Amino acid sequence: MAPDQISTNSLGAHLRAARLERGLTQGQLSIRLGISRQAISKWEHDRSQPDLENLQNIAALYGMSVDELLGKPPADKAIAAAEATRNITPSEGARIARDRRRAGAYTVLSGFLIGIGLSLCTIVGTQRAAAGDAPYLAFALSVAALLICLKLFEYTLEYRRRGGSRVLFALQLATVALVSVVPLALGGTPAAMGACALAAVACSICASRIVAWRLLYQRTWNVREDFRDPLGRRWHGTGTHTTREP
Repeated sequence: MAPDQISTNSLGAHLRAARLERGLTQGQLSIRLGISRQAISKWEHDRSQPDLENLQNIAALYGMSVDELLGKPPADKAIAAAEATRNITPSEGARIARDRRRAGAYTVLSGFLIGIGLSLCTIVGTQRAAAGDAPYLAFALSVAALLICLKLFEYTLEYRRRGGSRVLFALQLATVALVSVVPLALGGTPAAMGACALAAVACSICASRIVAWRLLYQRTWNVREDFRDPLGRRWHGTGTHTTREP
């Protein structure tokens, strides 16, 4: 049998069918079980087999017996149906929708943070902080920036929990620096503000895509695939951008 072919009667085929029936991706199942996505892929392609503990965990997650997971008919259909009703897991649709909202919110909040940071630099750079309502405006913008940073930090923790790298922290720090201390250090001129704004937007876009790919596809951001599919119309859960995950 070819490496990418799966026998319809194999253990891997039963595992894959059960997963797809419940609308789970390999990445989402790996989070539930606390194992790597690569291990699940090997199971479903019959390159290795899960141990008894993992089989029991998968069966409990799917609301079925181990025998059913292995493709054996249940001894008592009535009992099996009752167990499935008691142990049925929530739909993953809500999880996917929540991850999409998180990815979108991260992008929007990053844009607001850039705007607020540059506005603060403008107030300080033009030395209007002591005139009129400028101090109150600066205070309000500072509070808004702090709240946005706290929310972005929350999303960053979720990103790290999903196995994301520390590159995101570097991009976030660079973005904050480019809309705060760097423009002032360069004199606060329009040219300096414009250059810092462009650099901050570039860092923010990269950070947003890194977060989105980790939350939605359980993968490191692939720039080439993302460039070919900027609207996210294809599934990127595996190493190819042309097919959904096996």
